[in-house]
Amino acid sequence: MAEPPRQDGAAPARESGARGRVLVVDDSRVVRAVLAAYLADAGFEVAQADSGDVALEKLAHGGIDVVITDLHMPGLDGFGVLAAAKRIASDIEVIILTGAHSTDMSAAVRALRMGAHDYLTKPPPTADEVVVTVERAMEKRQLLEANRRLMRQLEVQSLTDALTGVPNRRAFDRAFELEAARSERHGKPFGLVALDIDHFKKVNDTYGHEGGDEVLRCFARAVAGALRKGDSLYRCGGEEFMVLLPVADLAGVSVAGERVVAAVAGCRIEVGGRVVPITTSAGGACLQPGGDAREVVALADAALYEAKKAGRNRLCLSPLGAP
Repeated sequence: MAEPPRQDGAAPARESGARGRVLVVDDSRVVRAVLAAYLADAGFEVAQADSGDVALEKLAHGGIDVVITDLHMPGLDGFGVLAAAKRIASDIEVIILTGAHSTDMSAAVRALRMGAHDYLTKPPPTADEVVVTVERAMEKRQLLEANRRLMRQLEVQSLTDALTGVPNRRAFDRAFELEAARSERHGKPFGLVALDIDHFKKVNDTYGHEGGDEVLRCFARAVAGALRKGDSLYRCGGEEFMVLLPVADLAGVSVAGERVVAAVAGCRIEVGGRVVPITTSAGGACLQPGGDAREVVALADAALYEAKKAGRNRLCLSPLGAP
């Protein structure tokens, strides 16, 4: 059974061993047979359709890399096939079959403007011309996919703290905005816990920046391991972190915060053969439905300051976040 189309609109990966899968669409059995033979001899997997409607059925099943379609067919013509292919998967490349008359050339130009990769003139051209045109279409498709992968990697990198591997401040700002909107829409509270590694400057002064980096990495692992599924940790700068707690009231914030404080205090971190004890101060706050999302970060920060004043290695809650 053919693999269904992917959610992002790209065609599923083709079977190993094939150079790509090509759909040949023409109401002429002879034209289809000639093109299919050329492509099969060159190592491509070939599917055929004798009409635009049949082509749509095959496209809907996914797995097509390149379409070669006649422009002039009864029913759904080549323009319709081109438009449908681009709707189903934007990375499918379409090659147009057209005649050599001036009106045919005008139609081919129109197809190129609609997103076709190239055109071939009928009667069927040579095998080399067909194969080279399909190879170039495949190369373009692969280049576009490589560019998309690179852009996705860059996006992930732009939202990730390189040292600890947790999301960064930019990612927190995005997630906070989404969570605040979801809270307002569904009438559910959410919580924040602001974290700061206690006496981190002393750690750096004693063990150097490499030791400080190791402490940051271990701290992030300990906190992340103490969170429930759906909660998320962000490094917002230096030794400052933030935990976002979806659908959490102040009692839930308290439970999560105390668990994090205990997990950090229980860390055993070795730097240069010496154990580095660390603790964290934590400030918790909760945004109730209808509350001001702009204030909840300030409330968590204020509670964190109170935890530091009270002796560190503890959680303080903002009473303003109470129900």
